[in-house]
Amino acid sequence: MTGGAETPWIAAPGEELCLDYANTRYWRGTASPTEELSGFGDLVAWCAAKTGLPAGQAAALAAWAAAEPAAASALRTEAIELREAIYRLFHALAENSAPAPANLEWLNRALAAVAGRRAIAPTEAGFGWRVGSAAPAVLQLLTPVLWSAGDLLVGKRLAKVRHCANPDCEWLFIDDSKSGNRRWCSMSACGNRAKAHRHYARKKGRTV
Repeated sequence: MTGGAETPWIAAPGEELCLDYANTRYWRGTASPTEELSGFGDLVAWCAAKTGLPAGQAAALAAWAAAEPAAASALRTEAIELREAIYRLFHALAENSAPAPANLEWLNRALAAVAGRRAIAPTEAGFGWRVGSAAPAVLQLLTPVLWSAGDLLVGKRLAKVRHCANPDCEWLFIDDSKSGNRRWCSMSACGNRAKAHRHYARKKGRTV
């Protein structure tokens, strides 16, 4: 799994990208969480949809994985380990707790290994970051996620990182609401579940 010496990414990653990646495992508070990245192909598809991974590169990775399934499985495992370190890091911060040093060290090692953002280059979609020498395999694939995590940690929106108040969910998000007191990943999902539960509890209390 290799890349060229100069690889322009389609766009600079938004700060939410690292949280989107952490949320590829959801319903974390339940006995059987849902895993979105069950195989290396799922990882490539997610990167193609979320990070601007070019279609040609995604196809080449799929062909490589078909020819080297054991190696692809190992890279997927490494990607999951990175995801879990990112999740633990931001979940702790969302609870106003100090993150475990091991998780920040994990992120720092990964950031040190990826190619740096050298210059801005034009792309078909506008502009993107041009990077230098190719990074280690899975880190090269997840470079935008790593940049996103670093940008969020040192940026002004870090204090807005929250996790869903539904203990079965634990989804991470950035609270950009005017009131700054958003509790749910979305009102249409966990928010409505909570409202229905409260209504049921009140109704049951009246009939007992």
